[in-house]
Amino acid sequence: MKTTFKILEIINVCALMFMLIGGYGLPVTGFLQVIAAILFLIIFPKNKLIYIYFGLVILFFLIWDGVFSWLMLLPISLAFFLTFIIYNQKKKL
Repeated sequence: MKTTFKILEIINVCALMFMLIGGYGLPVTGFLQVIAAILFLIIFPKNKLIYIYFGLVILFFLIWDGVFSWLMLLPISLAFFLTFIIYNQKKKL
């Protein structure tokens, strides 16, 4: 379990690094974040924060019209929210 958790942390850090590229890095960041979130969900299915994360991801894709606008703040916020979820769970281990 600790190895899988370490993999989650590495994926999350890589995703945050792609965010530094700007608009072009957001799709890669989003992809890596969703992969990390799915792994997290498999390991910790009782964590309620991960369900909130997936709800916000679904909400983003429902209201996004394909244009870069103020709505792009939500994926950036989701990246930091997932980071909070992962490190908050790490404290509980």
